[in-house]
Amino acid sequence: MRAGKQDEARAVQRLIADIDSIDAWRDRVGRRVVCLFLLTFAFAVGLLFWTVKQVHGNPPGTLTPQGPQVPAVLRRIL
Repeated sequence: MRAGKQDEARAVQRLIADIDSIDAWRDRVGRRVVCLFLLTFAFAVGLLFWTVKQVHGNPPGTLTPQGPQVPAVLRRIL
């Protein structure tokens, strides 16, 4: 009888440990969302800095298309 009670007590302890691990998994969801947000924000800031660096890294005049320039046409719509 005594061995049966010990087995039952161990089974209950394992069950409690499993329930606690599930609760711990659920508690981390908010942290995961915050970490994902921070990672996405950091990536966006990095992409912004890279874009600014690419624009400022080009010599002046290289952002305009090469070739003949045509004067702008202004029309008055009546």
